[in-house]
Amino acid sequence: MMRIRSARPVLQAPSPRGFRTRAKFNIQVTDDLMICDCTLVEAPDGRVILYGPGREGNSLSVSPETRREIVEMALAAVEMKHAAAAI
Repeated sequence: MMRIRSARPVLQAPSPRGFRTRAKFNIQVTDDLMICDCTLVEAPDGRVILYGPGREGNSLSVSPETRREIVEMALAAVEMKHAAAAI
């Protein structure tokens, strides 16, 4: 089962074009495979874009359904950490 690991919010001002990095995290795909340093970026129109590790190209090829699942899981993990920090 896929899990989000080491989710952390990123607090920074939007880019000049209005894009804002929301979170950094790792995706534990299986017990044997982890993809580290993924990023969620919020576009000016509200879409959330998933980027792979921050090396040349930042590519991560996933189906739309899997992308949606990863985005939802990562946002939930970051918001849980944010809520826990506020207590």
